[in-house]
Amino acid sequence: MSLKQSFTNFASRFSDFYKAHVFWRKIQRAMALNQRGEVRSDGLQMTSAKTTLRIDWLARAIHPWDRDLSPERAERLFSEQCLDDANAAITRLFAEIPVLDSIEVRVRRDISRPPILEGTVYRDSLSSNVYASTGMRLRAIGLRFRMSNLCLEEFEVI
Repeated sequence: MSLKQSFTNFASRFSDFYKAHVFWRKIQRAMALNQRGEVRSDGLQMTSAKTTLRIDWLARAIHPWDRDLSPERAERLFSEQCLDDANAAITRLFAEIPVLDSIEVRVRRDISRPPILEGTVYRDSLSSNVYASTGMRLRAIGLRFRMSNLCLEEFEVI
């Protein structure tokens, strides 16, 4: 690794640390009630805090040039793409938001239809990445989904 790459990696990690520090400092400042003009210097003592992002998204349709495939092949391609997209999005969200502890995910085919993927992913669960398939990795990190014949199925609405 070159010196420039090392410096860039260090600067990026430092920047993430700084952003996280600023975020938690803002929480502490909000809990220090003496800022509202009170004479007392004591405030609320934070014992724990977690940051969770709740995100829903619509799965992408397969590329137009693949729409001439048989319906079964197109559905398999859609399912594979949906799992790959979820894996990439979750990884990127944790990388971009360093203070994030967990993400509640729900993926739908259409806004009016039940989800095809859902679950809560914790940052700590991302450390193991030794799974042979994307689907196995997503299950291991906390997502639930049903597949039949390599095609994603919607969850039953109760």
